[in-house]
Amino acid sequence: MDHSANNKLILTIFLVAMVSIGWGIAFISLATLLKFMAPMQLLACRWAITAGIFLILVVCGRIRIQLRGKKNIPFLFLAGFFEPCVYSILEAYGVKMTSASTSAIFVATIPCMTLILGILLFRSRADWKLVTSLIITFAGVIVATFFSPAFAMGGTRAGMLCMTAGVVAASMYSLSSKKASEDFDASTVTAVMAFEGAILFNGIALAQGHGLDTFLIPFSAPGLCAHMLFLAVFCAFASYVCYNKLLQYVDAALGNNIVSSLSTVIGVVAGILVMGDLWGWYTILGLAITLTGVWLSTLRMKEDL
Repeated sequence: MDHSANNKLILTIFLVAMVSIGWGIAFISLATLLKFMAPMQLLACRWAITAGIFLILVVCGRIRIQLRGKKNIPFLFLAGFFEPCVYSILEAYGVKMTSASTSAIFVATIPCMTLILGILLFRSRADWKLVTSLIITFAGVIVATFFSPAFAMGGTRAGMLCMTAGVVAASMYSLSSKKASEDFDASTVTAVMAFEGAILFNGIALAQGHGLDTFLIPFSAPGLCAHMLFLAVFCAFASYVCYNKLLQYVDAALGNNIVSSLSTVIGVVAGILVMGDLWGWYTILGLAITLTGVWLSTLRMKEDL
């Protein structure tokens, strides 16, 4: 491996780590804030802060959103439309109307759906390493979920439909971001995502009757403020920039698989250590299988760099 490829590999590992850590432990802050805020209030405040950061960077000239002469403008706005706008809403209602086990299994299918849609719509390529790694990581989630004492499949048809549509939306976001990266850098893609999310979620929050309290609640106590800033600055701002940057280097399905799998592993471990979640042999075996799939994905990733 030459010096340039080695540097790109190091950068890719850093990007994966940033995204996985941020998304893996985000549920702790989400769970805390949802005790005091409605879901749409949380989304409105979170993305408003993120959009505010990007607006400052745009005004200061640190980020330039140049659309003239770019052929992939539709994909730039589609990325923001699918994530956070469509996916966040579908996920919120889907999780509410299904069991935790059902939701986890649906979310685990996102890399597979990304691969399928990539092949059908974007002529993406698939090889045995990529397909096998997707199957192995999905199997790991199934083991950790199915054998858990808390396992319970269930939910309404509407909930199942929301989760299915959410899987499609998450997949289309990754594919759209990958396509948009041909003309736009990761900061531009993430900035547009933040602006779209802030406008939509604040509009919905206002329509639901939430006013200034949307922004006062999370800043009413130091602990809540820290959780909100973590979600807005680290998870929404930094992690999404890193993920969109990652998609410039690797296949969308591959990047999705590595990040979502590692996020799951980190989330499970954090849940056990911080939230006191149940665990057992099924957890250890499931995570071991998932990490095996991640290892195979990294072998495939090196071919893209």
